[in-house]
Amino acid sequence: MKKKTEKPISDEEESIAEESAESDDESEMDLEASATESDEDDAESESDAEQETATKSRAEIIEEQVHSKYEQLKGTRLYVRFPQKLPLDDQEFDAKVKALHPQITKAIKPRQKHARFCLVEFKSQEDRDVALEDIKASIASDEAFKGIYVSLPKTDSDEFVTELVARKQQSLEKKKNKSLIKRATKQVQRKDIFTSSVVITNLPKTASVAQVRKLFENAVDIQIKPGKGKFRDFSAATVTLPTTYDARKAIKQDLNISGSKLLLRFNTKQQQQKRRSKKNLKRKPTGKEIPPKVASNKKAKKTVEAN
Repeated sequence: MKKKTEKPISDEEESIAEESAESDDESEMDLEASATESDEDDAESESDAEQETATKSRAEIIEEQVHSKYEQLKGTRLYVRFPQKLPLDDQEFDAKVKALHPQITKAIKPRQKHARFCLVEFKSQEDRDVALEDIKASIASDEAFKGIYVSLPKTDSDEFVTELVARKQQSLEKKKNKSLIKRATKQVQRKDIFTSSVVITNLPKTASVAQVRKLFENAVDIQIKPGKGKFRDFSAATVTLPTTYDARKAIKQDLNISGSKLLLRFNTKQQQQKRRSKKNLKRKPTGKEIPPKVASNKKAKKTVEAN
């Protein structure tokens, strides 16, 4: 009888098995999470720049972490592929895999459902080598081991670990680029809201234009209005500055008049009014619209005829 040739381990299966192993390793630092997409303001982009200029870049940290991990695991693992899909239940999976050899200390379950392959760990390289020979002998002689394939994992090879590092670094770079694009998009959206006009609230009722002018010497226009209702003890001012940059700079300042801390915000109401006027200008008459007076006259005629 011709012996059936065993399919060698594939890079894809090995990578999946290794990624599954990494997800189970709680002690390993979550490097992927370092590229979070938080972009509340410009301060975060500045902190990112500071991190990039640190002594170790994220890419270097990944390289160090991955090489360190697989250097420690080198010589203690085997790759196993079964002829059937592995059980989904954890206990059944553990029992089935550990039944291969008594010296298996840990069976690493793949994240993928219905996988046929996994990694197994041993206490030492000596135990691993003994188990490898025993399992191969059982495959050749025992019917219960028929169709099982066992080999050394590719992570024992420095070349494969280097490829794994490159893959992780590329993944991190993609996430980082995605984060930067998202941040840039949000910044553009914010710019649409920015105006050169700033609203000041919590202004003392006795405050004058001259006092406000001292705080904003380059202001183009300053208008003060008395507060209404529960804000009647205070006034509000609208300050128009030369540029949107000046307005953005102004709202970041900590200002006060006569001991009263001023609250500053963008005059978004003015911006909304501008947008509405632009929309109204864009609208074109269809020619079918009836003037209000004509429409009211027609309605009046209809009511008279009905009577």
